[in-house]
Formats: sequence, structure tokens, C-alpha cells
Amino acid sequence: MRKSRWLKLIALLAVFGLFAAACGDDDGDDADPGTTSAPDDDIADDDPDDERIFEGQTVNILTPETATEAESFLAGLQPLLDETGLEVNLNATRDATTELNIAIEAGDPPDVVIIPQPGRTRAFCDEGSAIPVPQATQDSLAGQFDDAWWDLGSGSDGTRCGVPNKGDVKSLVWYNTGIFADNSYEIPETWDAMTALIDTMLADGITPWCIAMESGDATGWHYTDWFEDFMLRLKGADVYDQWVNHEIPFNDPDVAEVAQFVNDLWFQEGAVFGGTDQIATTQFRDASIPLVNGDCAMVKQASFYAAPIAENGGVVGSDGTVNAFYLPTISDEFGTVVLGAGTHAVAFTDTDYSHAVVEYLGTAEHANGRVASGFGGYLSPNTDHDTSLYENELEKLFAEILVSASPFRFDGSDLMPGEIGAGAFWREPTDYVSGAITLEEMLDNIEEEWNALG
Repeated sequence: MRKSRWLKLIALLAVFGLFAAACGDDDGDDADPGTTSAPDDDIADDDPDDERIFEGQTVNILTPETATEAESFLAGLQPLLDETGLEVNLNATRDATTELNIAIEAGDPPDVVIIPQPGRTRAFCDEGSAIPVPQATQDSLAGQFDDAWWDLGSGSDGTRCGVPNKGDVKSLVWYNTGIFADNSYEIPETWDAMTALIDTMLADGITPWCIAMESGDATGWHYTDWFEDFMLRLKGADVYDQWVNHEIPFNDPDVAEVAQFVNDLWFQEGAVFGGTDQIATTQFRDASIPLVNGDCAMVKQASFYAAPIAENGGVVGSDGTVNAFYLPTISDEFGTVVLGAGTHAVAFTDTDYSHAVVEYLGTAEHANGRVASGFGGYLSPNTDHDTSLYENELEKLFAEILVSASPFRFDGSDLMPGEIGAGAFWREPTDYVSGAITLEEMLDNIEEEWNALG
């Protein structure tokens, strides 16, 4: 096997590790038998340059990506494992946020964590739980990411603790192609056309939306995606930034207007399959089941949603049963706004293999492996990766949407302090949609909790 450029850095880190006073724990002997492990392939080691320098060592990785997304993750990681002899325990769970907090409090964090909330990465970096990215890794990946991606994985003082790993487009609507074809519905390119389409569907006895927001301890995040997309469309990027940075209160009239707009879409009579009472208790992936079955026409979800659609029998693409289109803008004043998100790989133990994994997860090699794995639902922010490997026309479309965005904004809840973006902004909308509190109480409660942070 060819010695890749990143193996030189791994060897260097290993040498430095010999002189370190403490390199963290090797948890290989205590691996949870219930976690997913990549296979340990027997590979001939005829070339001394291909020395399996991590033979017998195990890296514990925590990720919120599950099912086929986790399989894709492992497929992209496999070349590193094969070349170094490293083994992996992958804990793939939608409750990754809770598990990480518990592990840190217990003083036994995973070696590497995939974090989708930059606000949490910043907090972990500031408090010293996250390990800074070695300069050698930063130099190796230099020029392969927009600086904004690095900034999102940094602490308040600019210390880089996260390596960009994955990107997502959120300003999308997945739709049942059969329903659209049978009723001669056209893809809406303006918000007026979108409104007219929803009204026509209701008149035709077709349920426009499937909406679901249950996600274990992360229940409520799907509501934030709707909120953020329409904050951009109704108020523009400047107000969006002010809201995300708490320069305007969460119960500001502009924010309340957006909340009411989403409310009117969700609670319109007959607009949601199963009724609004089931939104908060239906697993977000399961919204793809009635979409595939033709019980509703559309699901607003991010680019990764191709995976659960396929898991539930859908065939994605223009010739398939489910396709996607860009969520139309509302005002030309604010441009072609695109909401997106992504993940950063963060080391929580200071070991040579932890740093090696974090670096590799940011490389074009890893991205190419994930894309070529065929699992779908993955986009890379690495500018050096081979975009020709995207066999799915939709993934190419998503990449074009990312490039053409003007402006692009990262998921707002992921940028907020963790207590808000992954706390109050998940919890309060869940209570609101469930009918426990009013819309005004939802906004007031979030604002009160944010103010309490000081």
C-alpha cells in the first residue's frame, strides 16, 4: 500500500508521543462490545514505509451519525485503519451530546468526537476539555478549507480544536415524484409559487408535509432548521447574525414574526400528515416513511436525509421515487440564501492516534472514501476532494447549491451557546409544538435562559 502524505505526520506524532509525560488512555481493552468496530484486515507488511505503527491500539470515537451514515463514516476511515493497524470502536448514537457530557464529567471522554454544534466545540475548547489541533495537522490541511470552517471549530481566542469533517445543505425540500407527476405539479422557484402549490395540494386532498422532530435527547433540533431557514428568508443575513449572536433578544418582534410564520405553515389545517399532535413524538427519520409511501408530498430536511429515505425503500433522484429542490427564497432583497451545517472532528485525548484520526477525517482521502462508499448523504467541505465521485445527481446539485449560495449561513442553533442551541432552543419548541406552552412563552423562556448565562 502506498505511503500517503499524512502517514509522515502520524509517525512524527508517534515520536513526540515517546517524550510526552502523559498521552491519555488506550481504551482498547475496555471497549464496549455493543459498539461498532471496523474489521481488522490482515495486510502484508512487506514495505517498511508502510509500518502499521498503531498495531494493537484502539481509538474510541463518538458520533451522532447512525445507520448508513455510520457505515459511510467507517468506509471513509478504513484506509487509515488498514495502513496503520489501528482499530476503532465507533459509538454511533443520536444521544451523543448527552453521552459526551457524562463522559467528560466522569473524566473518561472518548478519544475523538464528531461534533455538529460549533458553539459546543468552542465551549469545549475554551474550557480545555478539547485538545488543540497540532500545528503539523493545520499545515497539512492548509488551503483545503475555507477559513470560515476553521473558525467554526475554534475557541474564543482563535485556538483551533476542530477539523472540518462534513458539510450539509439544509435549505432543501424532498418530494414524492409520483405525487408531483400524477398531479402535474411543478417545482416552485419562488415563495409565491410555493404557497400556491401548498394551497393546490390541500384543495386536491393531498397532505403537503410530513414533519417529525423526535430525536432522543436532541428532540427539537428539526424545528430550529425551519426557524433558521425562514429567519434568513424573512429578515436576511444581517438580522440572522444579530439573532444568533444575541445582539437582539430571542423575543424580539422580528424573531416573533418568524416564529409565527413557521407556526402558520405547520398548523394550517390538513397541512401535516398525522396531524400536528404527532410531530414532537415521531422520530425525525420516520417522516421519510409516509413520504416514500405517498401519504404526504414533501419533507423539509437537509441533504443527509437521502440516507433515511433509502433505508425506508425510497429511490432518490429525478428517476426515483423521491427527489429534492431548493427551498425558494421569499425576498430578492436578501439574495440566494442557503442554510447549512456540518461537523468537526475533535480530539479529547492527547494521543498520537487521536491526532492522526482527527487529521485524517479532514483529508480529501477520507472524503473520497465516504463518497465512493455509495451510502450517500455525505458532502465534504474539503476543496481538494474529488467531486466527480458523486454518482448521485442530487449530491452534485447540493454541492452546486453550496457553491452558489449568496449568502451562506451556518445553522444558527449550532453557533449559539450549547445551553441554548442544544438546550433551550430544542426543549422549548418541543413543549410549544406539544401544546404545553404558547408561542410567546416559548420565545420568552429561551430569552430568559440565555440572559441567565450572563
